[in-house]
Amino acid sequence: MVRWEAYKLIRQRRTFLGLGAAAIVPVLFLSAILITQQGPDAGEAPFAAQLLSNGLVIPFMTLGFGSVVLLPLLTVLVAGDAVAGEVSAGTLKTILGRSVGRSGLFWAKAAAVGLYTLSVVAVFTGVGLLAGWLAVGFEPLAGLGGATLSVGEGVALIWASAGLVALPLLGLAAFALFLSSATHNSVASVVGGVVLILLLQLVSSLGLGGALDPYLLTNQFAAWLNLVREPIDWAPIIRAAWVSLLWTSGSLLAAWAIFVRRDVLS
Repeated sequence: MVRWEAYKLIRQRRTFLGLGAAAIVPVLFLSAILITQQGPDAGEAPFAAQLLSNGLVIPFMTLGFGSVVLLPLLTVLVAGDAVAGEVSAGTLKTILGRSVGRSGLFWAKAAAVGLYTLSVVAVFTGVGLLAGWLAVGFEPLAGLGGATLSVGEGVALIWASAGLVALPLLGLAAFALFLSSATHNSVASVVGGVVLILLLQLVSSLGLGGALDPYLLTNQFAAWLNLVREPIDWAPIIRAAWVSLLWTSGSLLAAWAIFVRRDVLS
């Protein structure tokens, strides 16, 4: 069932759009940097001072900027359509008419959405890494704590950082899947996911979260920065893991409860 759901997801235009955007944005970013020979100020982004001399900086920079809007948007674009798209197309009734349990079908869809989310992060990071290597080459990286990282350590940290970014993205995908199951409307699910992103970022930027601010889902996207510090600050990393897990499990359980009980046959 998971293979079938993943196959259906691959054939959708939204999936190609999401993966295509994840592949082209790092290239466009690097092209703009090379053409203008300018990048963000050193105080605005990590590793900005090494941007034009070390290709390892490219995936770090794109992860930092992409996790603000682009990657969350590409995630909810597909996750919000996972159930609602089947309902609007009338194919969900056909699937449930076969010997397929609702629970099995739902978790297969959730797994396919999770695979898509991880694929978006992998493509986004991998293309940035490849583009940086082809355009500038790799050099030892000066970490944020002052220690010099070898090329191998830099590459390992890039993929570890991508994994940390993927955790809150999976939570966001689960929330969009919940909206898709609850509303049966793709537009409402995607817009609802985007509104959640913007609302949480607004609350955080204005300082309205108070004591809850460290536990907002969107604030977990920056946890990867602690991996490249010396020494590593594990507290934000651990918090990002369990906060993302809470968002993911809570949204999935709520979506599953709705999916197995709601009338989708009428």
